[in-house]
Amino acid sequence: MNDKVFQIWHQKREQGFLNWLSKSTLGSFAFYLVFSIAFQYSSIGEQGIASFVKSQWVNYVLFAALMIIANGLLWLYRESSYKKEARRRNIM
Repeated sequence: MNDKVFQIWHQKREQGFLNWLSKSTLGSFAFYLVFSIAFQYSSIGEQGIASFVKSQWVNYVLFAALMIIANGLLWLYRESSYKKEARRRNIM
């Protein structure tokens, strides 16, 4: 882990797990929602966006759940790497 990545993760971990998890999940969900609507706009047709979103709610819930799991695992991996690097640098 180089110095820049180490410092960035040090700052992010100070925010806390739940704060980081919610921001990461919300950001990826917003990205998925916008691009899902944008790329499937031709299938929306006369129904409107609200009707399209309503018909896709299962996909959105599944994506959000999977992103919570993936981001949680990513946190654990990054935290493990950070702790190894901190021990190597004799910080911890």
